[in-house]
Amino acid sequence: MHIFMSHKKKVIFLLSLITILFCTFLLSNSKTDLSTDTEQFHARLLEKIEQADSFEDFTNALFCYEVTADSITTAYKLKNPSSYDIPSLPAVLSSFSYKDYEKSSQKKSDGKIFSLLSSTLKRFQSAELSSPEQLSFELLQNHLALNQKLSGYAYYEDLLGASTGVQANLPVTLGEYPLYTEDSVKTYLTLLKQIPNYFDNVISYQKHRNKIGFTTPDFLMEDTKAKMYTLIESLKEPDNCFAATFEERIASTDGLSAKKKAHYTSQNRLYIEKYILPAYESLYSYVDSLLDTSENGSQKKSAKTEQTDTSQNTDSSAICRPDQQTAYGLASLPDGAAYYSLLVKDSTGSDRSMEELISMVDSSLKQTLGNVLNIALTDPNAYYYYCEHPIETYYQTPESILEALSLMIREDYPVLSTPPSYKIKTVPDSLAASLSPAFYMIPAIDDYQNNTIYINPLYTNEENGNLFTTLAHEGFPGHLYQTVYFNDTNPSPIRNILDYPGYVEGWATYVEMHSFSYLDYPLEGDSLCRLYQADTIINLALCSRIDMGVNYEGWTLADTRKFFEDNGFNSYYAEDVYSYVVEAPANYLSYFIGYLEIEDLKQCYKQQEMENYSEKEFHKKLLDIGPSDFTTLRKFLLVNP
Repeated sequence: MHIFMSHKKKVIFLLSLITILFCTFLLSNSKTDLSTDTEQFHARLLEKIEQADSFEDFTNALFCYEVTADSITTAYKLKNPSSYDIPSLPAVLSSFSYKDYEKSSQKKSDGKIFSLLSSTLKRFQSAELSSPEQLSFELLQNHLALNQKLSGYAYYEDLLGASTGVQANLPVTLGEYPLYTEDSVKTYLTLLKQIPNYFDNVISYQKHRNKIGFTTPDFLMEDTKAKMYTLIESLKEPDNCFAATFEERIASTDGLSAKKKAHYTSQNRLYIEKYILPAYESLYSYVDSLLDTSENGSQKKSAKTEQTDTSQNTDSSAICRPDQQTAYGLASLPDGAAYYSLLVKDSTGSDRSMEELISMVDSSLKQTLGNVLNIALTDPNAYYYYCEHPIETYYQTPESILEALSLMIREDYPVLSTPPSYKIKTVPDSLAASLSPAFYMIPAIDDYQNNTIYINPLYTNEENGNLFTTLAHEGFPGHLYQTVYFNDTNPSPIRNILDYPGYVEGWATYVEMHSFSYLDYPLEGDSLCRLYQADTIINLALCSRIDMGVNYEGWTLADTRKFFEDNGFNSYYAEDVYSYVVEAPANYLSYFIGYLEIEDLKQCYKQQEMENYSEKEFHKKLLDIGPSDFTTLRKFLLVNP
């Protein structure tokens, strides 16, 4: 999983959670919390966008507008904004205002905004563009067209998912906020004061969802409540995640005396107590009130009869469970299946129909299960070993694994011009239950050689061989490698704010699958490699197919259990998977459909190159094009797509 403060799809965190293109509020006349200075700066940029004489001027102005949407976006994307002629702007946590969102939804003004941007973009259609500009033009055109359609589905996204919601992502987002100078420290502390107002906007948004019938199932809200309870309790401790990460970062801030560092550290602790903790408690109270008044069909079971995580030991006397016969996915909402189809296109970058994607996943699952059966029959020793042993590796620490991988991949992947630096960090205990086993934090565009990977000890440890393939996904040749490689090509800045989870997660999943061959197996190496690889593919295929079944076809939990059993699996995990795909629709697909599309693209490229095919050259061309939708990838990679 790669994160830019994201998740979800990872993306501009504070805006993307509303499934609107990064420029939804572009050209909007509605007032926000932005100061006059920012408004004036944006007004000048709008003039540049509308009056741009060249495609480069157009994309550069658009980039500057979007990267200054809020202070978090600016800080994460740019270490030195002045290098892009961006002045020092007032601290703003988020430009998301519920009132503006509601006005925009009522007036359906988003479609007009996208139309205006598209018409401005078309001015350059017949211009003489360089090859990189042609690629950027195609991507922008496709991106605007898709997101114009998505903008018609207001309130379809839930902002309070237990793992994907704002309350779960904000601690990591702020915990990695760069503190380069004293000004950035001041900006950060100002942002903390704005968290209560931001959460109030989220609550207003959620209230309207409930009002129009887009209620969140109780079983999801219980999970959110339980994880928030754990976080709130941790915020009362002196070494909480907001305090510890701030003190770690400010220790290396340039130009600060020990006295000033102590002052800002004290101020940060005060703001945690005065703003962050009350904001989370207010949000918790809102979620609790929803559960008290909810009648949305979830079943309740006695806590005594269920095995629960200790983080769920709140004041709740019962545990909510999905009703076996009730559909909770997006398909249960008005036009929900149509919205989900667009969400899948956005998450995967694939232009295939839902029926084609379902067929792809079904075929992959069937073929992989057949491969496992074949190995079990022809190489039983390897199969028995696979059943009884986890993946094994001689490399015991994250650092040693990444170092080994950076050397192992050189035969199959192009070598980076300069070895990047990276830090391995551990997810705080209070956030472990809400976050992925590992994730990569995307660095600033102008500081991309410095990288961070988080490891979640709840799911991984140094003795677990799965950490090897996990770090292949997050590090080399996965997210870290792909991000550094692409930035080494000196792409147009606009490319760094266009989000393509299907390419990015698909690439990381693709290289993860191929990393199994780098492991040292004690016996029957080839068979074991294929078995461990098949295990990962089967898990992703099952979850992806359930995602589409639940959110496109309207599956219930009973349908999901039947699907597990029909494919020869115990339905023990059916409820966990069902709950997750209801909370985070299409998320699994960015990984698995992205992976399948890259494998399909590889086969097409092989047929094109025939005897001249080179694995390393294929990887190089894919990396040179960079994050894109798969329609554009085919056009620029294949001679006759």
